Amino acid sequence: MGVPGHVRDVDISPSDLQGVWGFSSNASRRACNSHTDPTLFISASIADTVSVIAGRDFFSFNHEIKMNPFDLPTATIEDLVRQHGTPIYIVSREQIAENYRRLDRALPAVTLFYAVKANPHEGILRTLSGIGAGFDVASKGEIDAALATGADARKDLIFADTVKDPRHIEHATGVGLDDFTFDNRSEITQIARHAPGANVHVRIRVSNEGSVAHLSEKFGARPDDAVPLLLAARDAGLNPSGVSFHVGSQCLVVDRYLEALDTVHAIFGEARAKGMDLEFVDIGGGFPVRYQDEDFDIEVMGRIISDRYRELFDDHVKLVAEPGRAVVGDAVALVTKVISESERDGRDWLYFDDGVFGSFLEVVLYQQIYPFRTNTNGPVRSYVLAGPTCDCIDVFSRDGQGRVDPVSLPEMHLDDLLIVGAMGAYTYAESTRFNGFAPPAFVYID
Repeated sequence: MGVPGHVRDVDISPSDLQGVWGFSSNASRRACNSHTDPTLFISASIADTVSVIAGRDFFSFNHEIKMNPFDLPTATIEDLVRQHGTPIYIVSREQIAENYRRLDRALPAVTLFYAVKANPHEGILRTLSGIGAGFDVASKGEIDAALATGADARKDLIFADTVKDPRHIEHATGVGLDDFTFDNRSEITQIARHAPGANVHVRIRVSNEGSVAHLSEKFGARPDDAVPLLLAARDAGLNPSGVSFHVGSQCLVVDRYLEALDTVHAIFGEARAKGMDLEFVDIGGGFPVRYQDEDFDIEVMGRIISDRYRELFDDHVKLVAEPGRAVVGDAVALVTKVISESERDGRDWLYFDDGVFGSFLEVVLYQQIYPFRTNTNGPVRSYVLAGPTCDCIDVFSRDGQGRVDPVSLPEMHLDDLLIVGAMGAYTYAESTRFNGFAPPAFVYID
């Protein structure tokens, strides 16, 4: 993890903000003018030492205006690019915090552990730690990243991956983490060896239909095997405490959670008959974010899940969840620049300074389609969009089957900007350094 730099505070008056941040409405001016101090402070870690996670600078601005970064005025984005270059992630801490609070309100009985895998950037983890979030971790690196924010290993962390390097189990135990997930007998052996007496819960396989990523193809024991595995854990000296599941990433069908809770309730009954009084249910993640026109309502989903939980379980059963995408997805926008253009076989191609090996791997893996806008206003044209690397797979305009497919955008040329929304989850976290290209810099706007 990077070390925060020395923060330099720059005094900017409300009138200055109109040019810099594109504030033109009366409401925006009133918000600035009503500030207790007539001067707004913009905090910029343009530091003597800057915070770095993947070799790129980490800048921060604080204009105290909450918004989805994708909706920033074009002039503001262009100003940020003049200061920091491209590619950059524009991040709203306030949007992250509001997303977390919305989930917390929607699921009042649930303790939330942010899935660090979604986006492990230091600024994001510190934001969530500051509002009381716990962390779902899967490795020594994620454990240390969470602890660096001040999280308490025993109270604030769960090790929910079912495939654990034994060295990472030892590390987890050494720092005080005492909550592990498993789905097979070899994991019981590993946990018992390296974390004797630990609290454990079994992950079961549930339907992932209606989700983008079908995690049950790799993870989760058959429900019929859950109690035998819990008994085996008990026999190995571990403390079997409950059951977990995951309905798959970007789940749009709330019935998947309800079906899984029904299955868990049956397992609780079977375990009780074998002398085990379970007290922990982990409903995983899967809560969606809106990329295009997906039809869902987080508040409604939360109410339906909460109602089923109350029908099935007593108050002594602790309910936890591991949201990732729904917390950070729409709190980040990417800005990438045209660095080359060509015509190939009758198609216009644009090449950008970010691509599949940077922020767009999900386009290839899961046919993800992100919202685009540009800083141009010309006639609409059709383009194939590609990244800067030497690999032919580095094309991020693809259709729902993963085939290269042009997109329609206002006319673009060298140095024009593509602004991409909902880029907070599984973008930076999955980026590589292929061909020596570093991930985008992080620019925090609040």
